[in-house]
Amino acid sequence: MAPRTYTMEEVARHDGRDGTYWTVVDGEVYDLGEFMPKHPGRGLLKLAAGRQATPLFESYHPGPSLERARRVLGRRTRHVGSLDPAEVLSRGNPTFFDDVQQRVAERLRERGLDYRSGGWIMATEAVIVASIYAVAWYFRAFDGSYLAAIVGGVMMARMGFLMHSGNHAAVARRSIRNRLCGLLMEYIGGSSIIWRHAHQFAHHGHPNIYGYDNDCEIGTPLLRFHPEIPHRPWHRIQHIGLAIGMSVGMVKWLVSDVTHLLRGRVVNASFHLERRTLTLAMLHKVAWGSVHLVLPMVVLGPLHGVLTTLVMLAIGSYYMEGIFIVNHLQKDLVPPNDRHWAEQQVMGTTNWGSASRWSNFISGGLNHQIEHHLFPSMAVHLYPVIAPVVREACEDHGIPYRSFRGFWPALWGTIGFLHALGWPKAAGVDRTVPREGSSLSAE
Repeated sequence: MAPRTYTMEEVARHDGRDGTYWTVVDGEVYDLGEFMPKHPGRGLLKLAAGRQATPLFESYHPGPSLERARRVLGRRTRHVGSLDPAEVLSRGNPTFFDDVQQRVAERLRERGLDYRSGGWIMATEAVIVASIYAVAWYFRAFDGSYLAAIVGGVMMARMGFLMHSGNHAAVARRSIRNRLCGLLMEYIGGSSIIWRHAHQFAHHGHPNIYGYDNDCEIGTPLLRFHPEIPHRPWHRIQHIGLAIGMSVGMVKWLVSDVTHLLRGRVVNASFHLERRTLTLAMLHKVAWGSVHLVLPMVVLGPLHGVLTTLVMLAIGSYYMEGIFIVNHLQKDLVPPNDRHWAEQQVMGTTNWGSASRWSNFISGGLNHQIEHHLFPSMAVHLYPVIAPVVREACEDHGIPYRSFRGFWPALWGTIGFLHALGWPKAAGVDRTVPREGSSLSAE
């Protein structure tokens, strides 16, 4: 008997709310429910539930582990059927992906390394940074120190980079250590749940593809980050408005996360949360607000308490978001929809300061954005090691490998791109990405 064919609408109903966790890999539908408790990365499995997850599956099983993971998928999960061919996202040609995987594996083997070698470096930094943040909070909340507020803001950004690695399972081989680093997101007032759905799945699965990547629509309609977003007259000054608006980026996180959690949706990505998980997420928000806003207001007075908190949030926003925005908001970074996901990662991304270890440190490894998108679970300090072979693979396959010499040229490129998008005839694409069959929606 031929396997039954399902639509994405049917698959999306099995996102965990009824105890079943269906996902689609290479056009085939699997139920992960029985296997999930045995898998160390069950958080990632939940992220795949109700969605097409081929990029997630392949990018988190780098090198030789991919073939082993395919065998496990076939043996340890229940094969439900096949996805309607009309809804299967284009696989493209995997030649580049296979080649770059092999080259990187060989490079690491030559150096006596693996994909998470030296993870203790980030774990150590996490302890140090979190401790400094706590001390800065004390002097800000009880002494009203603006210097402590600035230090706290810098530490918030550093923890933002560390939670980024933790939620990508790039800190350690043991899942508990990755989870603890991932929870630094709650420590700085955000929500790791929202971040994982919006960033880890939607953004990484479809970088700079409108209708899929949530980052394309941040600030819409006030901002125009993608050529397919309708133009509005005020977009002509968006490059100026963004510079001002970035100061409240973390404030926006604090508020918008609550809305997303209650709705069970963040832009293009819908999700299901158990009541216990939702309650804990809300309690994290209340706890952060009580410690970082209410208490300073009580001790220092309303105005002084609020101002020190806003200074901390503004510093953290400029540091962290300044690093984030330059990697994708650049000219000619809209990948074709019919290419393999690994090619889309390179074509929708740019690096900066690739030759600089300092740039790698100061950015939390995000200056090597191309390598990060291809190998998200790799320890970030290994990206300078693999960058030369990734570049060679891109050149050999005719895929543009874009890299700025440093942060400031990259930032100037971002400003120029935003200025160009602010005008109706800005260079863009003349296609519209269909939302039907989206791998992101579970509704």
